[in-house]
Amino acid sequence: MKLIAIDVDGTLLNSKNEISPKTKDALIRAGETGHKVAIVTGRPTSGVGYLAKELEFEKYGGLLSNYNGGSITDFKTGEVISNHTLDLDLAKEILAKTKDLPLEILIPSGDKVISDSENKYLDIERDLLKIDVEAIEGLRDNINFAPNKIIFANDPEILEEHLDFLFDIYGENTAQVRSQRFYYEIMPKGLSKGNSLLEIAKYYGIDQKDIIAFGDELNDETMIEIAGTGVAMGNAVEKIKEIADYVTLSNDEDGIADYLEKFVLN
Repeated sequence: MKLIAIDVDGTLLNSKNEISPKTKDALIRAGETGHKVAIVTGRPTSGVGYLAKELEFEKYGGLLSNYNGGSITDFKTGEVISNHTLDLDLAKEILAKTKDLPLEILIPSGDKVISDSENKYLDIERDLLKIDVEAIEGLRDNINFAPNKIIFANDPEILEEHLDFLFDIYGENTAQVRSQRFYYEIMPKGLSKGNSLLEIAKYYGIDQKDIIAFGDELNDETMIEIAGTGVAMGNAVEKIKEIADYVTLSNDEDGIADYLEKFVLN
């Protein structure tokens, strides 16, 4: 039995933000034949439920690792296996100290994503994840829950100007990752997609050597390294290709299905 871990954006989804029929069929067949499939993503839990349904997780089981490892959920039963959040006081401090920076904030909250203002990134989240979003005036000063993560968003060159600041001040007390070119995420210390794979493998009783992980972006680095077989998509950034055990076809060429049919489903 293998644990097949799949990133979402740029990996499971093609450039039309869809699961292609061939990739869907391969992953469902993997579930049918007794392998375990896990969706491992920076997205909130509510933003991948429709994908789990497409892959028939309700029938064959499957776990969701969200917030880059911050929360793990059994989709079939709804059981939350683990949940990690930032300390509320630390979250408040981060939000206060970044108040004057030209960075938008996005914070997953329950079944929605919230921000302190209307912005294009909220629109992206709503349209891409098919979830509710909300702009809450004064959110930075009045947040009253411990979030799984804080996302800073802006154009890549603007983000770059402020990443050193965020890491220098909070790097020792948080995990930080560039999840998209225009997103930078701050999460609880010790969290990573890779560590969540170890949690999932333990849950299923699967050896680390039997983990297969598919990814394309820098926030997939830890799971590509931890997996027994790390598979980079053909469209992956160069660093992911360099550390991967195998480079498959791109997300528009059914790279996941191509690998599974060659090495797992044959």
